[in-house]
Amino acid sequence: MTDESTPAFLLPGRPPSRPRNPDGLAQRLKDVGLPTIAARHTAMIGIVADLPPAVISDLFGIHRNTVNVWAGLAQDSWAHYLAACRTTE
Repeated sequence: MTDESTPAFLLPGRPPSRPRNPDGLAQRLKDVGLPTIAARHTAMIGIVADLPPAVISDLFGIHRNTVNVWAGLAQDSWAHYLAACRTTE
C-alpha cells in the first residue's frame, strides 16, 4: 500500500521519493544500447504532428527553423496555423 502524500514516480531515484536524475537515466539507456537522441527527435516530430509548429517553438524554446524542418518531416506546415491567427486578429 502506498502513502498518498508520497508521489509515485515512473522512474524513482534514490531515495525512491525523489525523481531519477535525467543524466543518470540517459547514461543508463546508452549503456544498454538505446538511442536517446534519436528517440527524442522522433518524439518531437510526433508532437509537431499534433500541435502547431509555432506553439512547439514557443513551448520548448526550439528555433522556428528547426521546428519547421520537423513539421516537414511530419508532413505538416505552418499554413493552417497562420491562417487561423490572421482570422482572429
